[in-house]
Amino acid sequence: MDNMNSTVEKSMEDIEVESEVDRIEEMRRARFKKRALRNFAIIFFVALIILTFFSNTIMNYSLPEVTTETVYRGSVSQKVRCQGAVEVSLDQEITVSGKRVVKEVFFEDGDTVKEGDVIMTFEEEENTDLKDAEEELEQLESDYEKQTLRVGPDYSEQLSSISAASDEVTVAEAAVEQAKVDEANLATARAELDSLQAKYDEKFAEVAPLTEKFNAINELDREQQTPEDQEFIDEYSTLSGDLDIIKNDLDNKSGEVASLEAKPTVAEAEANLAAKKANLESLQLGLVSKKKEDSVTAQTNAIDDANAEKKIDKQKDKIDKLKDTDDYKEIKANGTGIISGLSVKPGDTIDADTQVASIQLADSGYVVSCTIPKRDSQVLKVGNEADIENLWGDDVSATIRSIKADPSNPNQQSIVKFEVKGNVQVGETLQFAVGDKTGKYDTVIPNSAVKEDSSGKFVYVVKVRATPLGNRYITKKVTVDVQASDTANSAISGDVSEYDNVIINSSKPLDDGQQVRLTDK
Repeated sequence: MDNMNSTVEKSMEDIEVESEVDRIEEMRRARFKKRALRNFAIIFFVALIILTFFSNTIMNYSLPEVTTETVYRGSVSQKVRCQGAVEVSLDQEITVSGKRVVKEVFFEDGDTVKEGDVIMTFEEEENTDLKDAEEELEQLESDYEKQTLRVGPDYSEQLSSISAASDEVTVAEAAVEQAKVDEANLATARAELDSLQAKYDEKFAEVAPLTEKFNAINELDREQQTPEDQEFIDEYSTLSGDLDIIKNDLDNKSGEVASLEAKPTVAEAEANLAAKKANLESLQLGLVSKKKEDSVTAQTNAIDDANAEKKIDKQKDKIDKLKDTDDYKEIKANGTGIISGLSVKPGDTIDADTQVASIQLADSGYVVSCTIPKRDSQVLKVGNEADIENLWGDDVSATIRSIKADPSNPNQQSIVKFEVKGNVQVGETLQFAVGDKTGKYDTVIPNSAVKEDSSGKFVYVVKVRATPLGNRYITKKVTVDVQASDTANSAISGDVSEYDNVIINSSKPLDDGQQVRLTDK
């Protein structure tokens, strides 16, 4: 018994030991799972951060790269500066109005001439330019007369066709109404024909059985016939006569039905009416189209006539000018000065409107020509007064006489010519400053920041947006007005403040609200 109890106690201890071991193993497994889950979470979040970083880095490199400048408070000067050498003012040109042959030349290049001096003479011959101009005028007038001999538009044929088509439509409309009447009459006639046919069949059924008896009695001699036979014959004749009358009415009605059936149906009449109306509409549209074409032709002809008249008037003015300035005998100086550019010699042929020389008039004043960028010339106007920065005193003044494209680089440069008055020397260099005075402004930006589209001028302002992964730089398109501008900067007004950053350069085209990245600068 004691051994049994001892065995039982030992078994219970073994069970408790095994249970404790299982419990420890279960705790060890739980700690392992928890540690593995924690490690997995750490690895996952590290990978997520690394991927996010690299994805943002890749995205940043795909964004437009922009350069910005800070809006500041400052001054803008619209003055344009340039310099040039003093020259004698624009020479007085000497030209001939027609083609000429030089006979004698009395001066050389650099000689001084007085007003009225004969510079050169020409061979006495017909002014071929005047003759050519008169012949051209004659041809222009002849062409104009032929041009105006036009026949006006005639629509009589179209109107006649439309009138005939309109009559056909009226007839077709009446035919439709008649077809409707005929259709109603046909229905009535058919009903009457059916009634007569039934009446005939009924009477025929009454007469037919008596015919054989009638024929038999009718073959007997009169003396052989009884009074009953005579009475039968009279009765049969009456019935037969009635049948003939019905048969005649039936034949007439059958003919009437056949005649009505031969007439056009309502559907056929309506189809014919539709065709006639379509033909009429087509003719009317054709007339409208023809009138439109003729109207365009008339307007074109009017323009051609007006242009021809202008050419004739211009040619007449040319002839009058040639007649008024017909200097085929000689050229005289029309002012006192130094002759220049004279290179012709006796025997040379000079074409019409060719400059043969020029006279530097003694009292014509001075000019200075400067070459400036074309964009700078856009802020200047003829008549603007210029400051001469390398001279002191009020005895010399300058104004802009002309602004023209530089023939050597017309797309990039302009030539500004100043008229100078006062005590200056030919060849002296003058430095000019021209344009509006310097002004103070609250918002000044580089010219390269100002853009323009169909809606007007605008700038892109960079706005900063904070995110958990860092700052984002977003563009904002802001409409502005340029208050003043010089060769480098512009003063603007709009939804832009001092210390805002505006984009002055971008690696790609930009849109409003687009994310960008800043240059390393």
